[in-house]
Amino acid sequence: MSDEGRIADLIEDLEELDDDVRDTAKSELIAIGEPAIPQLIEALAHNLSDVADKAADILAAIGEPAIPDLIDEMEIAERHHALAIISALTRIGEPAIPFLLEVLTQKPSEELREYAVRAFSGMGVAATSAIPALIQALTDPDDEVRTYAAYALARMEAAAADAVPALIKALEDDSERVQHHVAFALDKIGTPEAQEALRAL
Repeated sequence: MSDEGRIADLIEDLEELDDDVRDTAKSELIAIGEPAIPQLIEALAHNLSDVADKAADILAAIGEPAIPDLIDEMEIAERHHALAIISALTRIGEPAIPFLLEVLTQKPSEELREYAVRAFSGMGVAATSAIPALIQALTDPDDEVRTYAAYALARMEAAAADAVPALIKALEDDSERVQHHVAFALDKIGTPEAQEALRAL
């Protein structure tokens, strides 16, 4: 059997009800590593959420070598597939940040910028190096980008204290949804300046 065929069979095993079969397949796919990446990325779009979730875990375990392919696929994938890709990138964590920053700061697509800030929101404090870009994203033309930028900063709590002045300005956003997430971020960050701004609302 070819390597591709073996990988395909192992991915099929992720659908099995038997925990031992699934766990063995997962371990073997992690051991295979880079050659399994393309098929695992395809599996992120699987109609069974458990399979997609396990594929994301395996890609996270493979780690940094999977990032370029995940980013490339995210840029062309249907939304449900792209959101699963975001989940995998979030689980990889810090090594994915430079690639996601490039998407956020250099891509004209509003949807791609949204995907990037959603990934950062999933990472929490692990994404503190993205704070300057997230501050800038609070003024993005797209409501969803601004919303998820605020939420990403909220997830970082006190580590995002430098974002408080920009968040206070963002309380005047035209979108009530953005305003809500900005207020949530200020509350979670919790500096005296943030708390004072919330009391003044």
